[in-house]
Amino acid sequence: MKKIVAIVLAIGIVVAFLFVFASHERIKEKVEHGGGKFVFARYVSYSVIIIMNVFLLLALFLLYADSYLKTKSNFTLGLLFFIGILLIQSILSLPIIRAIFGLNYFFPLPHLFETLALIILLILSME
Repeated sequence: MKKIVAIVLAIGIVVAFLFVFASHERIKEKVEHGGGKFVFARYVSYSVIIIMNVFLLLALFLLYADSYLKTKSNFTLGLLFFIGILLIQSILSLPIIRAIFGLNYFFPLPHLFETLALIILLILSME
């Protein structure tokens, strides 16, 4: 199991760096006008962490989906919804997604998805 986590993280890091440098042109203007290398370093670190989270959430989703197909447990189904909502939240938090849609840093939608995920987890935990 530890090998799977290491593999998912490694793949996530590689994909994250490929994604960041492929999307660099899209944010190049903002980086040059907003602080240069420091802003780009923040963009890289923020994007890498979020993309690693996306890969971890995908791995969790696949594990729980397999478990749900075997057991048909409502709790596992709830966890799938929880993970799915966190996945949407992570994707909406990516700086390139915000840049593409012209959303500023204070755009609340990703945090709304996080709130929904936490509500689902709280409901599941009370059962």
